[in-house]
Amino acid sequence: MGSFKCGKTLPILFSLVMFGLASCSSDYYKSEPPSLTLRLSNAPEYTLDYIKHTTRELYWSCVTILPRSTEGLINSLLCTQALLGRDDVSADERQFALKRHRDALMSLLTLRMSGKEDEAHFHTHLNLDQPIIFASRMLTSEDALQPNILGEYGVAVVVREQAATETEQTYYPQEGTYSSYTLMFQGIKLDGNEVHITLDAQKIHGRTTVRVGNNAYMARYSPSASYLALLNDSIVGGLRWKGFVGTKQAKALRGIYVIGEMSDTKIPLIMIHGLNSDPLIWRYLTMAVMNDEWLNERYQVWHVLYPSGQPPLYSAMKIRRELDALLTTIDNPLITREAVFIGHSLGGLITKLLTVLPGDAFWNTTFAVPPEQLEESMSEDIRDTFFFEPRFTTNTVFYLDTPHKGSALAASAIGYIGSSLVQIPYELKSMFVELLDENGLDIVQSDMQSYLTNTKFKSLDSLKPGHPLMNTLYPMPIQGNAYSIIGSKKETECEKREVCLLLTDGVVTYESADIPEALERLIVVSKHNSFKSPEAVSFILKHL
Repeated sequence: MGSFKCGKTLPILFSLVMFGLASCSSDYYKSEPPSLTLRLSNAPEYTLDYIKHTTRELYWSCVTILPRSTEGLINSLLCTQALLGRDDVSADERQFALKRHRDALMSLLTLRMSGKEDEAHFHTHLNLDQPIIFASRMLTSEDALQPNILGEYGVAVVVREQAATETEQTYYPQEGTYSSYTLMFQGIKLDGNEVHITLDAQKIHGRTTVRVGNNAYMARYSPSASYLALLNDSIVGGLRWKGFVGTKQAKALRGIYVIGEMSDTKIPLIMIHGLNSDPLIWRYLTMAVMNDEWLNERYQVWHVLYPSGQPPLYSAMKIRRELDALLTTIDNPLITREAVFIGHSLGGLITKLLTVLPGDAFWNTTFAVPPEQLEESMSEDIRDTFFFEPRFTTNTVFYLDTPHKGSALAASAIGYIGSSLVQIPYELKSMFVELLDENGLDIVQSDMQSYLTNTKFKSLDSLKPGHPLMNTLYPMPIQGNAYSIIGSKKETECEKREVCLLLTDGVVTYESADIPEALERLIVVSKHNSFKSPEAVSFILKHL
């Protein structure tokens, strides 16, 4: 058994405040300030070798070592590391050692972050320059946002990194790349009075095996903690109104954002917000997916951000192009085999447009002449708006509060005022001008002429009951399976359809939200915000 002595006579008290990588201006979480009290030992002895101990003796040695002093902290770390490497360690001994080992590592890291290591004669070497957030010390404002920590060995932390490539800058949130890391004990070296501890930081997105002696442990990590850190720094929450009325800032930030790791094997789980909204509405569902180890291994979350004041066919065309670019970047044909789409309200209509094969249906609803007649004067935008196919072979779709038959609110005075504030981008305003100037208004179906000539291209115009294009979309089957989550202000059960038809969430009626092809329906209490409903989240998780 080896030992090392270091002389010091005065006790010191460390009262520490942990610092994270972001300010606490957001309400999603705050970092718990740990209180660490350590007594600086007089002539400490550090035990480096436990080879002569039986496993039972080693266990009781670890139990009796109290990490209340600098000596106890290091000895607790070394003793539990040795115990975790034993072949005959019991399940209870293993759980004790994992927790005590983890607590010792966190104490060392807290000392390092506070700048108090020199006083303790400790030097923790870590292959990581960025600030860290302890996943276990994130105090959330809501229980539904509490991150799970998966695995068992090491310390789970979150690190904010700058995008390393142009691809990352395009498809990862502009706030930065938030990654899940595991910090693990690597070794110790004694140099006179100084103790050097080496820790290894590994970026971990899924189940990862770590070997200690002959034993295998799962590294401790938390994808959901990384997402929570992103939420706290998020800038998209202030864009919902700007995205609706169509500001340049919202247009510049539109796109598909990968939440967590971009994978060439995981199934895309694509979430599309609704009118005057943003991807932050998906925080409960995203957190629930990332908190589930099996779902986190199977799915990758993609959030869509788009200007919601524009009509659904046009928005779907833009998102389809963004999907094409992302799928090309991933560069694995197998990724297109399957996807899950989740759309709220207007986002539900866009979701359907991304999962149907319409043929000539939308063209024939809009124009009175065949497409071949206008081939030479048809722009690429017009072609891609009316003629398209799903990007994934099999689709699972969840509609939340989706107005398949429109919403009376869109035709009301409120809808009129809201629509009047929307700024239509030049490329959309001019989309049909050249085509109509060259071929005349007679090429347009009579009930669509006002939409094309008066530039009624706004999303609220499309959401009015009876819009020809939405009437065409309604009966179309998607390529895959569909589920409906329908909001109701009060009642969540109705045995007869005539009773169900009386339900509404204040914006969308049951009749508009219901579709015949839904495999299952769920009615939840909602004021057009079923994305907040725990029952809705559980329903989606159950059917993934």
